[in-house]
Amino acid sequence: MMGNNKELGLLYQYQEARRRLAACEGAIADPEREKTIAGLRDRVREAETAAESLEQECARLKRENRQLEEECRLFEAQLGELETTLYSGRISAPKELAQLQRRIAEYQKAKADREEKILDHLYQLEAKEAELALAQKKKTKLQRQLEAAIEAETKRVNSLQEQRAELEKELSSLEQALPENLKEFYRRSANALKGIVMIPVENGLCGFCHMILPPAVLEKVKRGSAELTVCENCGRGLFYPK
Repeated sequence: MMGNNKELGLLYQYQEARRRLAACEGAIADPEREKTIAGLRDRVREAETAAESLEQECARLKRENRQLEEECRLFEAQLGELETTLYSGRISAPKELAQLQRRIAEYQKAKADREEKILDHLYQLEAKEAELALAQKKKTKLQRQLEAAIEAETKRVNSLQEQRAELEKELSSLEQALPENLKEFYRRSANALKGIVMIPVENGLCGFCHMILPPAVLEKVKRGSAELTVCENCGRGLFYPK
């Protein structure tokens, strides 16, 4: 005999537990959530790269300014020596005086050029440091979002894994209670019927396709028979729930 309503009800519970387990396992390995976290990781890496690039640019401008300041100090020292010579009274020849004045003018121009570059670098540095502050703020925000997403995902997966463990226990218990012929029936039919092989009768209707069941079929389901009564429309086994 295929089974009475109580045994068929157990098979239905087993079926639904398996469906919940499949849904739970599918939720654990949710590719969309993995994509979301991977996307956040990519954005964090991009923000880190942008911040590093700006840090390097700021460091370059500072290095160049230190070099320019050092050159200005050297020109200042050389100008001091040349001006001391110019006003010492030791230079009397016009040609020598003209050469000295030309050198002083060249050093003054070189020093002024570097001072202009220093000023330009300072403007650039100010702008780059402002960009860097924004980039670091963005990076920190994205890192926190990523950390929060990973924490939430970890909690979600842990919760689902606990549910899976409970469902596996439930399935093991139901499988032990089921007669072998019902387990074999489920194994044979599950793929063809997309995991739903049993369905309860609801108000005289098939609980799956909602077809009106003839009185004779309803009576057969109530009474039980050697062969499982199935819905003529969707082919699923019928039983009366408690």
